[in-house]
Amino acid sequence: MYKMEFFKCLHSPSLYMLLRNCWERYNPNDFERLGENCLFIIFLCSKVGLYTSPFIMYCLYRRGYLCLDGMMTLTKFSVSLGVILGTSYCLRSYGRCTNPRYKEFLTKLDEVKKLPSERTLKNIKNYDFEFESWPVEYEYSHSLAVPRRQNGASWRSTIASLIRSPCSVIGYVVLHTFGIRMLYPGSTSILNYILFNVLMDGRKTLIENMNGTRYKLKTKDGNYIDTMFVDRRPRPERVNQTTAKGNTLVICSEGNAGFYENGIMPTAIHADFSVLGWNHPGFGCSTGMPYIDQEQNAMETVMQFAIHKLGFQPNQIILYGWSIGGYSTTWAAKHYNDIKAVVLDATFDDVLPLALRQMPDVLEPLVKLTIRCYADLNVAANLAEYQGAVKMIRRTQDEVIATDPGDLASNRGNMLLAKLLRRRYPSVVTATTEHVLCDWLLTTAAEQASLIEEFNVNREECRRILAEYREQYGSKYPYSSLGEHLSNEQKIRLVLYLAEHYMMDYAANHVTPLPSRIFISVTEDL
Repeated sequence: MYKMEFFKCLHSPSLYMLLRNCWERYNPNDFERLGENCLFIIFLCSKVGLYTSPFIMYCLYRRGYLCLDGMMTLTKFSVSLGVILGTSYCLRSYGRCTNPRYKEFLTKLDEVKKLPSERTLKNIKNYDFEFESWPVEYEYSHSLAVPRRQNGASWRSTIASLIRSPCSVIGYVVLHTFGIRMLYPGSTSILNYILFNVLMDGRKTLIENMNGTRYKLKTKDGNYIDTMFVDRRPRPERVNQTTAKGNTLVICSEGNAGFYENGIMPTAIHADFSVLGWNHPGFGCSTGMPYIDQEQNAMETVMQFAIHKLGFQPNQIILYGWSIGGYSTTWAAKHYNDIKAVVLDATFDDVLPLALRQMPDVLEPLVKLTIRCYADLNVAANLAEYQGAVKMIRRTQDEVIATDPGDLASNRGNMLLAKLLRRRYPSVVTATTEHVLCDWLLTTAAEQASLIEEFNVNREECRRILAEYREQYGSKYPYSSLGEHLSNEQKIRLVLYLAEHYMMDYAANHVTPLPSRIFISVTEDL
């Protein structure tokens, strides 16, 4: 029996926290701690070695270790390292099988593996442990909403594009080595190591203070997505803790270095909505990497989970995206047109201008090809195909999504709004009226109010014009004939009204948490 426990603990998951009267850190004994620390150091050194392997190989060559005698020395070193690795595993395993709290956890984990049920799942959720061993509670293996190409066709298309152009090969290599990590730094191993304790404390706060429930989802491409759900739907047993707004679910998509554990979820939670947060592939405990197809599969799985497992209808869902999370958000909106609304905070129209800003001019052709072929995060193109309500929040001191950091005129949110209005109201936003929209976008709230007053914008009249058009022609965008019979002055007033309706300014930089009052304000008018 003891031997069985020892061997089982050789490959059992690491335990981080457990619930007693409150959440507390798991306290390993000395054997487990020593073994775990040694394994962590070896694993960390292997990661650093991987990234610095060209330099290491050069040093080994210069010192003569790549000749026969040197190889013998390296072999001895490898054997010694293997002995240390094996000893570390044994120490950790012995420590775990002699720790009553760990044995209790392992028993409950075995129960949920043998007989998944509401009771066993509830028991195991009283622990925070290695995500690889977390039970999968929702698997989405086919596409109900979005038609996909077959895997074989997708591979053939990728190979054909690589063969057509040598530059495509370079672009593919660039993106699949350091490019994707520059675009999504939250997927780098080193950042995940640094933030490990911060993320764990964030999960603890969401579960303990906000009644969050953690779920593991499996996507059609085999990735596992870490999610957190906060249920605020009114129920008799918690009538004093919820409001009717809890019947609406806000799905939060984080930025390129954001995690649900310390990201935008609290903004929507404190506004009394039900909230579902998720981590991009490769972020935190989610597996995979945030390549565009994996992002789409993850977002689709999250949507299907919200609808079929959590029980929210699409018209009860608000998609909320911050920064690069605007891509996942608008991609879902494009394919789920009957959702309630989209809220975009500090989001760009197209990632290419921002990528070009970060790279030397000489690499511009390569950057363009790499982005357009393999990482075309075009938020405006997705948003153009969405028919529902949209609210945008522009950070007036944004230093990240502006091509000239901190310059309001170069904020790519301006271009996103302009492209959306041109698409939805082509006869209103024209060459003769667009200059007024540009003036509005170049100003902050006080100056915008002056423009509204200067052009005598009557909001009630604008609402009436839009309502009459919808009644006569329907509500599907674009409103092609809206404005054909309006005077230029009426069009200008309508442009200013629409700009004010779709976008709200927030005087802050890119990473300042959005206050709940602003989120409430932009969602009240849906």
